[in-house]
Amino acid sequence: VGVAYVLAALFFTSANLIRLAAVGADISLSDALRTYWFDLRGMAPSLVWTQYGTLIAIGFAIAFPVAAGLRSLAARSHSARRLAPYLYPLAGAAAITVILIRSYSEYEVFLIAGARGTVGWLAQCAAGAAGGYLFQLAIGRANAQEVRA
Repeated sequence: VGVAYVLAALFFTSANLIRLAAVGADISLSDALRTYWFDLRGMAPSLVWTQYGTLIAIGFAIAFPVAAGLRSLAARSHSARRLAPYLYPLAGAAAITVILIRSYSEYEVFLIAGARGTVGWLAQCAAGAAGGYLFQLAIGRANAQEVRA
């Protein structure tokens, strides 16, 4: 969740800064760094469920058990085994997609301004996929250590 959130925050802040520069805003390095820091702190996971970081945690808490179930099913099928390495990254990207779609359907505006447009949307999904991939690596190591013990 942490890695996915940090990547997502960096991506959406970058998209916003690029859009501001495109319309002529003069953004110094110190302004950009303060903006990155502000966004990282401001939307971090907390007890407020509407924070982006919290929504990512909730999305992953739903998507990753589904991916685990699909991995279990895939392990039983010889032809589906090659899909298993992609399930957690896909679950992470799907969780972000659901968050973005749900926020748009509720408020008729994207919760994350940096997700407007195809590149911004894909960047947010890539952050979710990276979180899923790192989760997959972590549970793979945990399972390997469990087998050794």
